[in-house]
Amino acid sequence: MLDRIKLSEACATYNRKFALIYTSIAWVMFLMSAAFTLYTMFFTGGYMDITLTPITTHVYLSDLLIFRLLVFPVLVYFSAAWIFPHAMTFMLATVFTYQYKVLSKRLDMMLAESEDRRLSDSDIETLRQRHQEISMSVTDTDDFLMFHNAGAFCSQLLNSIILLYHLIFLRATHDLIIITMRVFWMLSGLFGLVVTAAGGIMVNHYVSTNAITRRIT
Repeated sequence: MLDRIKLSEACATYNRKFALIYTSIAWVMFLMSAAFTLYTMFFTGGYMDITLTPITTHVYLSDLLIFRLLVFPVLVYFSAAWIFPHAMTFMLATVFTYQYKVLSKRLDMMLAESEDRRLSDSDIETLRQRHQEISMSVTDTDDFLMFHNAGAFCSQLLNSIILLYHLIFLRATHDLIIITMRVFWMLSGLFGLVVTAAGGIMVNHYVSTNAITRRIT
């Protein structure tokens, strides 16, 4: 998928800055999630032992350290599998959006340079082909990521509702770090919803309206 996306040097330079920002935010969120998981798994006296099911529900063991050590990497992986795909998806949306913007600016420049604000058939065909190339890349990407986006949106919405309910009505602990972790998880879920929606809106604004194609026509 990435190999088929052709970027100009200017586009690559522009998007490299955003890639650095998105990657930094993703790593900060991942490290915070990993730190919260580490604390709740090993330093709270079993607050997260529910994740060891069915060990804790059907088998009584006096020492769960080994099982906690086995489950901890899995929980860390789950955090990475949720955070980094979001960053990648939003980065792709940023790339496509910038390509559409460049094409629109190119059209404006060509019209401004034309005395009667008309384009030749060859210029129109060049712009149409470039618009079609970008749209095909968007379609291929959407086919690849649509299940991820749909699943992420539904799961994040559900998790945010559950965590908000838990924060309001089920305050079973006074540990400030655990409360902070719950707030972090809830805000992370809401942030993921915003990222998922924003990425789709950014691209669909150009694809659905076909503003460039109409202006060329």
